[in-house]
Amino acid sequence: MRTLAIAAGLGLLIGLLAEAPAGAQEKARAASFAKDVLPILKASCGKCHTGGGAKGGIDLSSYAAMKKGGKGGPVFVEGDPDKSPLVTSISGDKPDMPKKATPLKKEQVAIISAWVKEGAKNN
Repeated sequence: MRTLAIAAGLGLLIGLLAEAPAGAQEKARAASFAKDVLPILKASCGKCHTGGGAKGGIDLSSYAAMKKGGKGGPVFVEGDPDKSPLVTSISGDKPDMPKKATPLKKEQVAIISAWVKEGAKNN
């Protein structure tokens, strides 16, 4: 009887561990510039911020172009979304960007913010 109770207890423990949230089992995947951030920027910002004629000199079409910054300085500050114009301009209830277009979804802003917070890597 005692063996049966121990076996049942171990079975319950294994079942609970198997159902633990993914975050508890392993670290969440980092935001990828190429897979997560760039598609959002191309779709929402590309009309005005691409190539040599990009508004404000801010070209968001590639990592290298973003790293150069614009007329007003850097586009992002690695590790600090609150000091990154890219993030602050698309955040809040009435974001500054994109002008004359639908604001980004909260999930999209969160992805870009997470990418900057994680170090804004070219990944």
